[in-house]
This record gives sequence, C-alpha cells and structure tokens, in this order.
Amino acid sequence: MESGLSQAFQEELNCFICMSYLTDPVTISCGHSFCRACLHLSWEDSQLPVQCPMCREPSQQKNFRTNIVLKKLVSIARQASLMKFLSSEEHQCVTHKETKRIFCMETRIYLCQLCSDSHMHRGHRHCPIEAAAEGEMERLLQQMTSLWEKIQEI
Repeated sequence: MESGLSQAFQEELNCFICMSYLTDPVTISCGHSFCRACLHLSWEDSQLPVQCPMCREPSQQKNFRTNIVLKKLVSIARQASLMKFLSSEEHQCVTHKETKRIFCMETRIYLCQLCSDSHMHRGHRHCPIEAAAEGEMERLLQQMTSLWEKIQEI
C-alpha cells in the first residue's frame, strides 16, 4: 500500500510534458502544473488564448509565478529518491562495504567516508552527494533559463 501511495505521489510531481520531476513548477488557471520551461516551449508559437497541454482548457495568461509549495514537495521527493538510490547495492563501496555519500569534485566520483579520507582523495574538494545533485540541478536550470531567454530574443 505504502509503495503504491509513494508512486502515486511521485507521479503527481512529474511534468506532463517532459515526464520528469517538475523543475520551477508553475500552475495555470485550470489547476494543472508544468515545468516553466516546458510550458513556455509548448506555447512558444501560440496566440492567446493558449490551451492547457493536459485538459485543453483555454488560458489567457502566459506569465506565471513559481508554485513554491509544489517546488518544495518536488525537492522532498527528489531527496527521498536519492536516499533510496544511495541505499541500493550499487552505491555500496566494494572495498569498505559502506554507502557512498560523498562526491569528489576533482575526480567527479562518489565515495564512502573511508575512501574520501584516503591518501588518494585527501587533498580533493568533497561535498555531500545531495549538495552535488542540487548544484547540478541549479546549473541545468540556469542553462535552460539562459537558452529560453536567447530563444525569446530571436
């Protein structure tokens, strides 16, 4: 029961357009939510009124504010997915049999605590895997925003 509920919850946090977790989620007048970039691309050449990609209800609005609550829920779900992924066998250090929870920024690999303290990685910059994943998502979001702005200029 719990896994079915968890899966249903995670599906509600996915964008209908890109089928991934919502990124910078916005909610339109009909109540459906999408990634801001996905919605802009979907409506790129459309004139007002535009239609919801899910229910086809017309909307007069093209500028949206981020749905902060939904953004926080997506962040929580991503964190839970990451923890589940990290607890899998493939994320166990074969040498020390510990979970790899550290990201080496120099070699760009995941490490367990003992490996990160080893001579090989001692002088390298490290961060928790969660911070590395969050930083990567922010970097990708900035790139998407920059590309969207360039498209708008053209």
